[in-house]
Amino acid sequence: MAGTTVNVSIRMDAEIKTEAEDLFSELGLSLGAAVNVFVRQAVRRGGIPFKVTLGKDRGRELAAVETKPSGENSRQGFEEPSKQREYSNLEEFFAKLDAG
Repeated sequence: MAGTTVNVSIRMDAEIKTEAEDLFSELGLSLGAAVNVFVRQAVRRGGIPFKVTLGKDRGRELAAVETKPSGENSRQGFEEPSKQREYSNLEEFFAKLDAG
């Protein structure tokens, strides 16, 4: 699906752009490359490649981590490294993510 590339201009909050650039840089990606990954996945899936929510649960999760007594494992609920799974491609990863 190689073809001619075009420039695309988008507007976003300056602070979120900086945070995104920092994050993607740590992942070895430019902001443009990350946007391309998103768009390619959206086209491949026929929609946004993740659930779009209001994020209400995220606040509850953060509150639960912050209110744990000191010394208690704040990563409780995360898989142990020996139980972590490797994925052979993004589709497999997203299928697992969507499942639960």
